[in-house]
Parts: sequence; structure tokens; C-alpha cells
Amino acid sequence: MRQRGVGPALMGAVMILVAGGSAWGATPGAPPAMGAPAPATRPAAGPDRAAGAEAHFELGEMYHRQVFEALDLAIKGYEEAIKLQADHAQAHYNLALAYHSKAKLESDDQALYRKALQEYKLYLKYSPNGELAAKAKQNITAVEVMLGGAAAATKRARPRKAPRGQ
Repeated sequence: MRQRGVGPALMGAVMILVAGGSAWGATPGAPPAMGAPAPATRPAAGPDRAAGAEAHFELGEMYHRQVFEALDLAIKGYEEAIKLQADHAQAHYNLALAYHSKAKLESDDQALYRKALQEYKLYLKYSPNGELAAKAKQNITAVEVMLGGAAAATKRARPRKAPRGQ
């Protein structure tokens, strides 16, 4: 993901939209709502299409960064809740989910998987029969597979020592 602020293409598209035009080259009007299907009218290849593509790319990057920022804020919130009440089972479960999600988004970050595993287990310690116990157990198995898969790959990558006496 490129690290940069709002680029000129996004600003240009925003300015066109604010002025009542369309970043997609269609007739003037409001932009489609978030999640709405893209307009049926698409311009032929050219500067408007390239600017629109860059604008959408930059929007995607902005939202992607926001996911990471939101996970970091969620993690801080759950950690603070646990500092105040160590046996807060739901906070442990949600913290585990946040670590688990972030681990997946960060190319299978093993340290985050280990933190998630610890928090899922703490959820089960404080709420062994809770409404999320089955899901916590399922997630523990999934995380252990991710950690085990990494351990197995590391073992395969290590050169074997020659037996003594040879």
C-alpha cells in the first residue's frame, strides 16, 4: 500500500463532484452512494477515466488505512478494559478477534496470532460456557493451524544436521 495523503486525482474528482459534475464522465449530478452500483455510463479511455480510476484507487487506500487505524484503536480500547477488569471475558474475545484480524491483514503476523491465541484462551478461562465459547474454540483451532503451519515451514527450511560419526 502506498503511503501518501490525498492525491491530486482524488481532489480533482472531489472538486468535479462538488461542482455538480461527475468523475465518471456521465451527465452532471450527484455521485453514487457508497456501496451503490457504479454508473452505467462509462467514458471511453482517456484522461477522465484515468483520473476517475486514480481517485477510486486513492479512496480504496484511504479506507484500507482506516481499517488498520480502527483495529489499533479497538485493540487499545479492549486492552484498557482488561486493565480495569481482568476477567472481562467479552473484552478478551474481542481483543482476540482484533489481533486475529490484524494478523491476517498483515501477511500472517505470527506475533499477533500468538496474542490472539492467548486472548481466546483467556475468554474461555473466564467464560467457559459463554455464548462465544464454541466460536472461541473454533478460532483457537484456526490460529493453531496458522502457527503450526509456520512452524512446519520453518522446520522444512532448516538444514538438517548430519548424524554424528559420518
